[in-house]
Amino acid sequence: MSWDVSVQRFSRGEYAEITEIPEDESCAPLGSRVEVQIAISKFFPSTDWSDPAWGNYESTDGSIEFNLGSDEPNTGFMMHIRASATVVPSVVAMCIAEHWQALDCGSGEFLERSATPDAGLEQWIDYRKDVVGHA
Repeated sequence: MSWDVSVQRFSRGEYAEITEIPEDESCAPLGSRVEVQIAISKFFPSTDWSDPAWGNYESTDGSIEFNLGSDEPNTGFMMHIRASATVVPSVVAMCIAEHWQALDCGSGEFLERSATPDAGLEQWIDYRKDVVGHA
C-alpha cells in the first residue's frame, strides 16, 4: 500500500485543477527515460536505477518507487510513496523545476498547486496506521 502520485506534462500547458483539463488533452513527452531518471535523481539522488523502468529511493524518511515504464519518450510516471511528509517539498520542487504536474491520485489535486500538498500523504499515513496498527 502506498500514496500514489501520477506525474505528467500536458501538451497545452499547466492546469490549476483537474477539472480544467479538456477531454482531448494529451500528455506531452517528459523526455527520454534517461533524461527523466536524471531529473528525478537531482531531487532524490540515491535512487537505484538498476531496473531502468523502476527506480527505488530509500531514505530515513521512507521510500519512493518511481514506475517509469518502458515507453520512449516517457510521457509520465507513477510515484508510490511510503514516507513521511518530509519528502513532499522535494516532489513539489522537482515538478516545478521540470514543468511537470503531480496529481494526487486520492484527492485529484495537483501537488504543486495545492496549499497543502502533503494532505493526501497525511491521510494515507492515518489510513495505514488504522490498517496495520502502527506508523
